[in-house]
Amino acid sequence: MAYNLDPVAVLLVTSDTRGNRVLFRYPYIQETEPESTKKQTTKETKKNLYAISIAESSQDVKKIKPLFSSFIKDGVLVGFSNETLANFLNVKSELCGKTFSVQIDDVRFVGYPISLSNLSRKKRQRQQNSSKQHNILAVNVVFVLRANLPESVCTCYQELAQQLSVAISQEENRCDYLTKEAKVMLAAYDEASVTGDDDPVSTMRVIVHRSDLAKELRHVYERLVGDGQVIFYLNQWLEINFCLPHKIHDLNTLGKNLSLEPIYRCLSYLRPYHGILLTKPEQELLRFLPLDSSPAMTRLIKLTKPVKNLKTLALETDLSITQIYQLVCHMVYWGYAMLIYPLCQSNVYILSPSADTAVDSQLSQEFSMCFHGLNLTQEMARFSFPSHMHDNLDILSYSSPRLIDQFNQVVVWMLQHRLINQLHTYVNLIPARRKEFSSSSTASQSISSTHSSNSSMQVIEESYLSVLMEDPSTTTLDRTTSLSDLASVNSEESTGGHSTAQSITQYTSQHSKSPSQEANSEGSAAEDRKAQWRLQDSLLNELKPQLKAAIVRCPASKNSDDLRLFAKLCPYFNGKHHLEEMMFYENLSRSQLVALLDKFKEVLILCYHEDPATSLL
Repeated sequence: MAYNLDPVAVLLVTSDTRGNRVLFRYPYIQETEPESTKKQTTKETKKNLYAISIAESSQDVKKIKPLFSSFIKDGVLVGFSNETLANFLNVKSELCGKTFSVQIDDVRFVGYPISLSNLSRKKRQRQQNSSKQHNILAVNVVFVLRANLPESVCTCYQELAQQLSVAISQEENRCDYLTKEAKVMLAAYDEASVTGDDDPVSTMRVIVHRSDLAKELRHVYERLVGDGQVIFYLNQWLEINFCLPHKIHDLNTLGKNLSLEPIYRCLSYLRPYHGILLTKPEQELLRFLPLDSSPAMTRLIKLTKPVKNLKTLALETDLSITQIYQLVCHMVYWGYAMLIYPLCQSNVYILSPSADTAVDSQLSQEFSMCFHGLNLTQEMARFSFPSHMHDNLDILSYSSPRLIDQFNQVVVWMLQHRLINQLHTYVNLIPARRKEFSSSSTASQSISSTHSSNSSMQVIEESYLSVLMEDPSTTTLDRTTSLSDLASVNSEESTGGHSTAQSITQYTSQHSKSPSQEANSEGSAAEDRKAQWRLQDSLLNELKPQLKAAIVRCPASKNSDDLRLFAKLCPYFNGKHHLEEMMFYENLSRSQLVALLDKFKEVLILCYHEDPATSLL
């Protein structure tokens, strides 16, 4: 379900010594009613002020219901007079300073009423010196929204209403800003009543032309309908800054659950190895910054490049990584930047499922204007399947730095417009599959022989685990045995043969080269094997016995350096960390990591998907 996030109207409501008023209402349209309905209402009003109109038949219900089925007509609020709005949008003083929300049928009014009774000493002195006592007691900036909007959107509008109401009250205390603007607006209403002009639209035009506050509220409405960002100075003094993240990040395309949770979840995955990609040109972003913005933000924008990660930016901007996090979160929230993994030739990209692949799309025209001679559909076709950046470069392009730079710019442009997504490799550690040991002499085996093979395999693994978990100081093994060795030993044991230690000793003596060579190498080999078992046990002691046995069965585990590095990376093998994260934190090259994963591929499963930090925004 797609929601219309635009506000229906913005209202300025005040309560003063002369009553409650709606000083400004934008946009405004006069509701027209049939003459018969007006005459009927007049007669009933004269008869009884408190009478309720009740339909006499189902036909009357069909006639009356369409008049009040919706309070939104052509996107504009209708069905409420200014007097009605002023009465229920003003609250008691006890409720001032709190969020305000009222829902009536298909519209919802959200605001933040502020009491002006607690005035400063200078303000009270100005009122005492004034000849005409006309005091404004409360002000409330109200946004009219559609009732079906999620709560997170309404909360954002309440925050903007709070900013505006508080700013107006502060300016009122400082320089009677609201009092002056209210006089201008009331004067326009008085002129319209004197001249007999009943057209409220023309009255609102006069108010917007004369009142600065009305211009500012109209500007707020237009920016919300436009791009969802509101940045200006109220009365050229107090800064108002607000953004509707649902609209900026186009979360409405997600449909079901429109909330801020995806944005917060994305920012929680921020890591030093991530980079940022500006969504707008550098000079345009610098113009957006206010005059009193942080110099650190300016430095960050100027030094940001697609090939730099946040750790590098922290060093170049002379800022801590925490400050970089704060600035980057602010930029991502406002839609000024998006999180990426720094651009490199080994990155894997694939065409986004939501990409517009039409030949005559608007993006195709924009792409042709940016890159003359290139076609967007052809460039997107390069990433129809997951592929590395360097695989999409022609052989002749490697000899031309200009072509490589142009291709990098094309990839950056497609990332900015969310046409391609980056895939990362995630690793899961699992026990290796058990190999079935069957005889190759006969083609057909009975069910009993199959059962015997399975039970024999179970005994093999149990015996092997007991050897691994045995105390190295009491081990009597004379050589490192393989799984095939243990299979022959245990098959002998299961048929009533010698014990495991005796069988292994016999196997070792049978395959020794000569008594003299065996005597010379026996002591040192036993010590090496004990050290190897001790190393395996210390490195893999936190794993389950089944996983430990599967890892040790890998030939690469015999290499102490490979085993030590694998054990160090085991906490990453849970499907939550991609290769780039392992490379960053463990200071490994891609070739080292890929080679290690290939050595232990029997106990690993690789999967490919997007980074949660970059998959949404």
